[in-house]
Amino acid sequence: MGRWGHADRKHLAAAALCAVWTLFPAVLSAAAPANGPAQSSAGLTLENAVPLSVPPRPNLRTPPPVKAPPRLVLPQPLEAPPPPVLTEGPAQPAPRATARTEPAPKAAQPQQPAVQAPAAQTPAAPAPGQPPTAPRTDTAALPPPPEAAPPAANLPPSSVLSLVFPVGATNLPDAADAVIDRIVERLRASDTARLQLRSYASGTADTAREARQLALARALALRERLTAFGIRSTRVDVRALGLDDGGGPPDRIDAVFLNE
Repeated sequence: MGRWGHADRKHLAAAALCAVWTLFPAVLSAAAPANGPAQSSAGLTLENAVPLSVPPRPNLRTPPPVKAPPRLVLPQPLEAPPPPVLTEGPAQPAPRATARTEPAPKAAQPQQPAVQAPAAQTPAAPAPGQPPTAPRTDTAALPPPPEAAPPAANLPPSSVLSLVFPVGATNLPDAADAVIDRIVERLRASDTARLQLRSYASGTADTAREARQLALARALALRERLTAFGIRSTRVDVRALGLDDGGGPPDRIDAVFLNE
């Protein structure tokens, strides 16, 4: 300590005072001499602190009561009605198709001979007190007029039209136009009529398959020609029969009308 001079001790005291002032400024302010110069307040302290006014309590209204949730009511299952009692009634007979019969022509009545008028007779004298009566006259009965003869029944047209093909040919022959015109006329006359094309082709037992193919090609060619005249293809049924065992030309198509 002997080596420290007076100046060093002053500097050391000033440094300690700065450190204390930095850490505890309020303590140093209270320890200052009363007769010293007036110093301004260094900030908010306990002595100069002014309490803040307490804000008013907010007016909180009473919360509305909470409504209870609606009570869950489960639906009651409905009972199914009992099934109806089915009773089997008496079986009704199927209606029979009654054939339409034409009334038989009435037989001509035999002519009655003319009644000859009797000879004129002298009228009897009336009784006394009665009025005179007119003379009686008799007339001959005339024979009935002869009944007209019933008209001859129109025979239905043939239900089958045949078209003959050359051997091995699939194209329609020249004579097919007349047959096609008759087929179209009859199909247009009836909306319920249907046509069935039964096609045949010549051959042997070994070529039966080829015969059916040839017959099918001919029937399709005829149906295509009919559709060109406005006939729906659904009204024309095709049956390729191939070999024909029933007689007739072996290469032909039979047009059979159904439901006419």
